[in-house]
Amino acid sequence: MDIVLLLLVCLLTSSGQMLQKQAVICWQRNPCNHLQKLRSPWLVASVAALGSGMLLWIYLLQRLPLSMAYPMLSINLVLVLLGSRLFFHEPVSSHNWLGAATIIVGALLLGGLL
Repeated sequence: MDIVLLLLVCLLTSSGQMLQKQAVICWQRNPCNHLQKLRSPWLVASVAALGSGMLLWIYLLQRLPLSMAYPMLSINLVLVLLGSRLFFHEPVSSHNWLGAATIIVGALLLGGLL
């Protein structure tokens, strides 16, 4: 159960980052003032995802030791890398993929799952 919650936190926070990127892309396509930017559906969705992730994180910290939970948040880096490639068609080098693999192994080792 705790691992599922931890994965959900990672999904919510990395989704929030990608939603912020989408908001910026929309602002670049359709210039708008600051108030319009704050009302952007992409930005609102980002705040909702990041806020939900934070609340779940706080709940999770009551259930897991920080020394196990925190390293698992590095999975966010991998999820954002995948999302940037899939959704924004950004180039990802072999160094990026090697780094992502290293992060996964490191997070599993630090989290006590390997």
